[in-house]
Amino acid sequence: MRSSRSFYRLKVFFVLPALLLYGIFTLYPFLSSLLYSFTNWDGLQSPDYVGLANYQALFHDKAIVQAAKNTLYVLAVMVLIGNPLSLILALLLNLPLRSRGLLRTLFFLPALMSLMVISISWGFILQYDGLLNAILTLFGFENGIQDWLGTMDYALPAVILILLWQGTGFGAVIYLAGLQSVPRELQESAQIDGATGLQRIYHITIPLIMPFITINTFLGIAGSLKLFDVPFVLTNGGPGTATTTLGLLIYKYAFVHESYGYATAAGMLFMVLIAVVTFLQLSITRRREVEM
Repeated sequence: MRSSRSFYRLKVFFVLPALLLYGIFTLYPFLSSLLYSFTNWDGLQSPDYVGLANYQALFHDKAIVQAAKNTLYVLAVMVLIGNPLSLILALLLNLPLRSRGLLRTLFFLPALMSLMVISISWGFILQYDGLLNAILTLFGFENGIQDWLGTMDYALPAVILILLWQGTGFGAVIYLAGLQSVPRELQESAQIDGATGLQRIYHITIPLIMPFITINTFLGIAGSLKLFDVPFVLTNGGPGTATTTLGLLIYKYAFVHESYGYATAAGMLFMVLIAVVTFLQLSITRRREVEM
């Protein structure tokens, strides 16, 4: 009995540092933010309690609505286009090509680069007097010249294209790991039975790599909802609110307009949105996972 208690105390002793760090760096900031979301704190003066006023104002804030639309639009494109692109790329890179190793490195390279560096580099390419318009001029396509980052119609698609360029290779690497785990015997048996390549992908490969689809979809959703770096560096949310995402708008409310109470209220609602979307996604995709 005494040795059991000693063992229990020892376990508590080892867990305490982790609990302490969790309390300081996660729990305390979260609870503080929750309290500040009910105040009009501006970061300088003492906060005054305003009840649910911040939350009520958020539902009538047109900027929040527009930022939410932009964020969900990015999310939809990254999940519905970016995810399949990664899978197709992984299937191609899984073929017995001589240059397979080199191609895998080249496609994965953008994922190793900082989003800040990527944003600045693409900014030089896409600005009005940048590389892309220079190439169009060189080949006689002057009619195609656009202010890619300064036009309402092109700014958000330009941001999304950069995200696809940066993230497709990373997703493909995850899918490649899944493809390596599919038993070769199953593929060969289906091939002997006359199944075509597409039929083998649909009936064998995709069901067996569903756990990897779950992971990739989750990462795509989380990354899209938290999108901040690229629009912040490239366009600062402009022109107008064309590329303003929820993360960027909350940042502006806090550090530009110094409305910390309002910004934390927006952050709380943003957290609920992320939790709901990711919970739905995990519920849907995990139901389709099969065990090998």
